[in-house]
Amino acid sequence: MRRMLNWIRRVAPCSLPVLVRGETGSGKEGAARLLHVESDRRNEPFVAVNCTALSESLIDAELFGAVRGAYTGAERNRPGLFHLAQGGTLLLDEVGDMSPAMQSKLLRVLEENRVRPVGGDVEYPVDVRIIAATHRDLRQLVRDGAFRADLYYRLAVIEVVVPALRDRLEDLPLLVDHLAPRLARETGQTSFRLGPSAWETLERHTWPGNVRELRTVLARALLHAHGSSIEARHLDLQRSAAAPFSAAPGTVPLERRMIEAALAGEGGSITAAAKRIGWSRQKLYRRMRALSVPTDAAA
Repeated sequence: MRRMLNWIRRVAPCSLPVLVRGETGSGKEGAARLLHVESDRRNEPFVAVNCTALSESLIDAELFGAVRGAYTGAERNRPGLFHLAQGGTLLLDEVGDMSPAMQSKLLRVLEENRVRPVGGDVEYPVDVRIIAATHRDLRQLVRDGAFRADLYYRLAVIEVVVPALRDRLEDLPLLVDHLAPRLARETGQTSFRLGPSAWETLERHTWPGNVRELRTVLARALLHAHGSSIEARHLDLQRSAAAPFSAAPGTVPLERRMIEAALAGEGGSITAAAKRIGWSRQKLYRRMRALSVPTDAAA
């Protein structure tokens, strides 16, 4: 996370497009907002749109706006997303789900920096920084012919990768502190704290839904707790919408093989194996438990 944040602060001041990659619920929009806040455009609009929510029949009007009378129901001038974000940042969330028609139209704007409202006669220049976010592998979509290669290279000038929560469980206390004020307000609490058993339960979970799942779990726990102290019995982790990844029967996960090889190469030393992998000792212990790697023989 420190590497990601340092990278964001380094690239934020420029106006080049950014592609933010990460699993669903990992905090891609938060990373995009930080890019905006750390940029020279911080006092201008930040406009976010989910590409899957854009109407296929009204793509042009959604993106570029429309003049009065351009189509049935257009009773007044309608500003498009580029107009609303003028001078600021436009976040195209889930860009991997963008239709071929929208891909083509977006590419044209990125190349020319000009848009024409539907029904209008004049093009006008736009000054908008584009940030695209996706949980999908755009390079694979390009290979499959589902995403334009020229658009991909336009969007992925700079890449920011948001790590999954299971890979940064050390951040749990910071994330809980960040979420706490809003969760307390939404559930009618003044504040709350997590007991030792709750922390242990949170650290053992694999968090397939990432930060979004953490927020949901904490909100339910506050309602179950009927007070300000959350214990393990209040955490309902079985209702997670997403299921953790499981390897095919008879196969050994790659991560487990990596851990076992590191332990074997370091004579069973946890400290040395963690250093070899590039993890903390705490994280190695946690992943060993999650992957059922025996810890009793390790030093």
